[in-house]
Amino acid sequence: MAASLALTLAGAGSAPARAAEKVSGTAADGQAPTRLRAVEFETALAREPKIYLVLDPAGKHLDIKSRAMILERVEIDELLLLEFEPLFSQADSPELSAPTLWKVTQGPGDTDRETIAPVELRPYSEEEEKEEPVAAANGAAAPAAPAKKKPDETEIPTSYRATLDNGWQLYVTAEPPQSTFFRRLVASVRDGWQRLRGDEPQHPPLITMVVAPAAAKRLHHLFRSGTEILVLP
Repeated sequence: MAASLALTLAGAGSAPARAAEKVSGTAADGQAPTRLRAVEFETALAREPKIYLVLDPAGKHLDIKSRAMILERVEIDELLLLEFEPLFSQADSPELSAPTLWKVTQGPGDTDRETIAPVELRPYSEEEEKEEPVAAANGAAAPAAPAKKKPDETEIPTSYRATLDNGWQLYVTAEPPQSTFFRRLVASVRDGWQRLRGDEPQHPPLITMVVAPAAAKRLHHLFRSGTEILVLP
């Protein structure tokens, strides 16, 4: 909009407008390599028929894409960087830059499609599938009971972590993390005791993505080893 306004005024012979057009063009030229780099990343991802993710921190959304087509867009409520700070030292987290590619090295989706063999093999029986309706006291049919969960079905969590190849962990949650002074103090004291005992505590920095509960469940199976995430500037 600013560029079009500058061009309009320049046509009228305004010297300040020409200066504004020059500055606007310079800024655009400065951003061109960054945009080109992001396009190059996605072009490489779109060559194969696979699912990949595109994180837009400025737009606060995560796109599920394949072949450069958006299959679904997930709105992000909050995007936070959480780093642990010891009492007597500073956090030393890897630097983050954009545009870039992240790859999941270990994620919750790694076990989503595991096939669990039954303990005992039995022939199919229609009698086991039939359930007689239970009559109510007034003679009317009682409402149907909720479907029973299969033994191998598990509830999909709304909070989970995925380890990335850049030294960070991606933390997807439906609730914003609470970081009070008391909690930070307790974590720092626990960290100090572990170091005194000779243990090296692990506090990976977290890229926290707060989304709706239903969205967190839908994304769960996508965060598996090998999933690539394009991060836009």
